[in-house]
Amino acid sequence: MDNKVTKKRLNDHLEYDWYKYLIILVLGIVVFYFSFSQINRTRDYEDVNIFVSCYESDDNRFTDRVLEDMVRQNYETARYGEGVLREIAFETQDPLGKEYATLFQTHGMVTSDILIIGKSLIESMGGGFLELTDAILNDYILPGLTMDGTPDGASLGIDGLEYYNIEFENGTSRRVGIKISNFSNLPFKTDWRSVENYKEQYSEASEEEQPDDEFYLVINPSSVNIGGFGKKAKGANRQTFYVVNRFIKYYRARV
Repeated sequence: MDNKVTKKRLNDHLEYDWYKYLIILVLGIVVFYFSFSQINRTRDYEDVNIFVSCYESDDNRFTDRVLEDMVRQNYETARYGEGVLREIAFETQDPLGKEYATLFQTHGMVTSDILIIGKSLIESMGGGFLELTDAILNDYILPGLTMDGTPDGASLGIDGLEYYNIEFENGTSRRVGIKISNFSNLPFKTDWRSVENYKEQYSEASEEEQPDDEFYLVINPSSVNIGGFGKKAKGANRQTFYVVNRFIKYYRARV
């Protein structure tokens, strides 16, 4: 059999089978792109998403500061797990906006790890957020925080913050939120009176009709970065608690 490759045979082959090489080329590009995107994509445990309800938002470097703290070794691997965070998303939404309810259900409760929401919304949901037990506060959220303004820089304890507690008929309670609307220098506004158009719109409204001015930080129990405390959490990943720790450090009201 004559299998000699000639220029004529090669030209004939390409003329009739060129589409096969095009398909192979396209498939190769698709496989390469898919493989590259899988290798470089941010895994669900490599980011923390924050959903913030506020009336206005200012430019802020909160997310950058947290990541910088991790790089600068202001981070305890033994306590929070490996410093694997690649992204921290900070989404702000006006609780009086037309699409807020939809965004809260989709972005807030589905994709976010940390939420800042109004008191009325927590009350209407009857909880639904991670219980902030003494162990979570003492072991992960409060370590390294001090009582600013005290001469000896005493450590910030559980009683140094205000909380939202769900009260049950049997006399027990469940702590689910940290009050942040009394924090200082927040990169967003939680008081509708500080926004001119809302101040004008609601100043004559009854107390029941006025918007929230009391906001709390809560944690989604479906977060994958809260150790063994959540629904989907892995024991080694507790980076969400570190982000909350940094938020309190940067913005807690001075005493």
